[in-house]
Amino acid sequence: MNRFNLNLAAATAALILFVLPSTSSAEAEYEAVPDEAQIERDTIEAAENALDEAESLATSISFAFDYLTTFMSEAHPPDFLTHAELKATTDRLDGVRSILVVSEDGAIRHDAFSFPAPNINVGERQYFQQAMTSNGLILGARVIGRTSGVPFVPISTYKPALNGVLTAIVDPRKLRDSLDWCRDVSASCGGAIVNTSGDIVTASPARAPIHDEVRQILQAKPERRGTFIYERPNFRMLVAFRKSERFPITVWASQTLTSDGMLATQ
Repeated sequence: MNRFNLNLAAATAALILFVLPSTSSAEAEYEAVPDEAQIERDTIEAAENALDEAESLATSISFAFDYLTTFMSEAHPPDFLTHAELKATTDRLDGVRSILVVSEDGAIRHDAFSFPAPNINVGERQYFQQAMTSNGLILGARVIGRTSGVPFVPISTYKPALNGVLTAIVDPRKLRDSLDWCRDVSASCGGAIVNTSGDIVTASPARAPIHDEVRQILQAKPERRGTFIYERPNFRMLVAFRKSERFPITVWASQTLTSDGMLATQ
C-alpha cells in the first residue's frame, strides 16, 4: 500500500511538472532579449527603412512640383483650373493634405485645399524663408496650420519659373510611422528625421528631449552613416544614422540597451 501511494505521488508530481513550466524557466524565457549584435542589426535596418520612406515621399513630391511648375508656367491656366490640378495632384500623393503656391512676398496664391485661396501671408514662416534662400527640396520642421490648427510637415522648394514657392502640406504620421519600428515588441525604440539646419522634422516619441541631444551629436559627425552608443547614468541607447545623398536630411533609429527604456523619453 505504501509503495502504491509513493508511485501515485510520483506520477502526480510528474504530471504537474509536464503541464506547468517551472517559475524559473518561465522567467528565463520572459527575460530573454536579443544580444547587442542583433539589436544593432535591427536598428540599422530600421534607419535604412526610415530613410527609404522619407526619400520615396520626397521624390514623389519633387516630381509633382516639377509637373505643376511646367503646367502653370507654360499653360497659364485660369485660377480654377490651377486649383483643380493642384487638388488632383495632392490626391495622388499619399500623406499629402494640400499643396500651396506662395508668391515671393509670402502671400498664398493657390491652395489645393480651398478655392479661392485663403488671404494668408506665410512670409515669416521658417519653411518659406528656407525655400527662398536654398536650392532643391527643403523638409521643414513641424508647424501648426494657421487655419486648421493641425500640425503638418512642410516640404518646399522655390521655383523661378513661378516666381514663388511650392509647399506640400504633409501629415506628420506619414513620416513618423517608419520611426515607430518596434511598436509590436517589448522594446523601447524610436528615431527622428532632422534637416541640415538642425531642425527636427518629426520624431518618435514626439518631443522627447533626448532627440535634441542626439541631434547635437550627429551634427558633429562627418560620416554619412554609422552607429554609436548614447549614454546617460544608468541608461544606454544604440543609435544608427543615415544621411541622405539626395535630400538635406539625416534619419536615425534608436533602441535602448538597458531594461528601463522609459528613461529615453525623460
